Amino acid sequence: MYDNCFGSNGRNGCNILTVHKCQQDKCSFYKSTQELEEDRKKAYLLLAALPPDMQRYISDKYYNGRMPWAKSKCSV
Repeated sequence: MYDNCFGSNGRNGCNILTVHKCQQDKCSFYKSTQELEEDRKKAYLLLAALPPDMQRYISDKYYNGRMPWAKSKCSV
């Protein structure tokens, strides 16, 4: 089992996918916690580059009105 996977529940299961057992190297969703954080920073940089009205639309639809990309000083 990949204990360093961001989706690992620590019991050979997955918190992300609806599988009963960790698929290990066959899992296409495997990502370390560090890789998850790097990908999130990249996404926030892209969101921050959008026009304000588009950012507001996305924050309302997917982030309950919050804009975490506006607060974080992301650099990759």
